[in-house]
Amino acid sequence: MSRIRIGELLGRMGKLSGHDIDEILQEQSATGHRFGDIALTWGMVQPEHIWLAWCSQLQEGAEAVDLDCMGVDAQATARVPADLARRLHAMPVRLTDDQLIFAVSDAAQVPVLQQHEAAFQARVRFVLADPVKIARALDRYYPPAA
Repeated sequence: MSRIRIGELLGRMGKLSGHDIDEILQEQSATGHRFGDIALTWGMVQPEHIWLAWCSQLQEGAEAVDLDCMGVDAQATARVPADLARRLHAMPVRLTDDQLIFAVSDAAQVPVLQQHEAAFQARVRFVLADPVKIARALDRYYPPAA
């Protein structure tokens, strides 16, 4: 499965024309710079447009899981304090080697999680899950204080 390119997503959003995309691709081919960086430098898009396209790109290629049908790794939950998991509405589900996998309902949460990689002592990866099931899993694995 191939991921939709940033240029195509920006085009779908109405931020770039086909001509704009072709020019940026030519520049990218010549310089090796990233598509979004070129579009920003040339003033064709705003940072929030790149952000939205990137989040869409992540979401398109993300694996979806059913938290009601899968177990959660106790080592993963041990790496993430309950208050942080609840505040971010992100359920840690697996810890493998140097990766901590979270179930999130929106790919836009990923950069916020990545800001905590040093504290987690692992690189953040993600899968998508239903927000109601994330809330249930958070309650199950991080019971509210009595």
